[in-house]
Amino acid sequence: MTLLLPFFLAERQRELEHAATARFPHLYERKQQRLLLSPHSFLRGSAPLFYEILAARPDLAEGPAGEGWIVGDMHLENVGAYQTDKKGQVVFNLNDFDDASIGPLFLDVLRLSTSVLLAGRTFQCSGGESIALAETMMSAYHKGAWDPAPPPPVPAGIAAMVERAARRTRVSLLDGRAPTGTDGKRRFVRGERYFDLPGELVTEIPNLIGAYLTALGERAPGHAASWVIEDIALRIAGTGSLGVTRIAVLVRDKDGDERIVELKESHATATRALFSPPVGRWQSDAERVVAGARALVGDPPRQLAAVTTATHSFAVRKLFPQEDKLRLDDLRAGTKLDGVAATIGHLLGRAHARGATSLKATPWSEAETAAVIDHAVELAGIFESVYLACVRGGAR
Repeated sequence: MTLLLPFFLAERQRELEHAATARFPHLYERKQQRLLLSPHSFLRGSAPLFYEILAARPDLAEGPAGEGWIVGDMHLENVGAYQTDKKGQVVFNLNDFDDASIGPLFLDVLRLSTSVLLAGRTFQCSGGESIALAETMMSAYHKGAWDPAPPPPVPAGIAAMVERAARRTRVSLLDGRAPTGTDGKRRFVRGERYFDLPGELVTEIPNLIGAYLTALGERAPGHAASWVIEDIALRIAGTGSLGVTRIAVLVRDKDGDERIVELKESHATATRALFSPPVGRWQSDAERVVAGARALVGDPPRQLAAVTTATHSFAVRKLFPQEDKLRLDDLRAGTKLDGVAATIGHLLGRAHARGATSLKATPWSEAETAAVIDHAVELAGIFESVYLACVRGGAR
């Protein structure tokens, strides 16, 4: 148990952060800053530590039966609006599958419950309100996983977010990420969000884009064969994924239309610290990410495909303006927040029902549900203390 003391875990997290940013060391401090914004931000950015703790505390890794595709890094902000391959369809659903794998279903619910409890401070919830919110999410999860009835209407705030995303234009996306310069050409603005890509990666981009279009097959955009690369940059985004190689590519077709393609390098799932992934189900981590997205949500983000080379494994997609992520900052305790928690719980339940290889015939019992929340309470306490130890700085 000594290894689970807060300052030892804080030191372990710093080791993981150094490893994650080894290729781009200048991102280490930025990753630290994002992790230390709040206990919930810390949980978001420390999925590998979460599973290492469960491996060290197997009693907390016990839960109801059921196996299948899981998100792996499930938390309150891994949802959002996006356009699917059904052109014109904008949905609100799970949207991050970097750590997707096949494993015990309850692990996603345990991590999401821990997320709800740690976000309580952001929501200005009392302890009782935080527990009640986790129970609301859990009840909705049961309905999503076992009740075939249509889902309840999404809260007004989420509906408005989806509507705003649906109205957003391609030009607004381009203007925000690659504005037109004085020479009349669009470029990614180097600074907070974009950096120059190392030269050895730049030379690989044309082949990677070609492999992406081949992987899309019939789903490839019109005129994609005429794409010309106009700019390439290293994109800086995320919390847990900060340090992962993300490449933004600006392309122009023969009609002068411009698009942004993002290549995000895929690494081994954080869940491997607790259990081994199945053998032979995928040939690369990018294939795992794409397979998980398709299994869990049915209609994943538009034009998502896996590209694997001898040296890299990328989940690649064309960016669309119809995207937005759920943000917690403006939410407070009350019926609006209850609706958001219920919506996310229901989405996760539906995803598990869709991607399950084995699912209990009936919802979890009261005792099983209570045990998952109890475990989440203990994990929330561990992460709160490790967060404070990280803020305090230095191992003791």
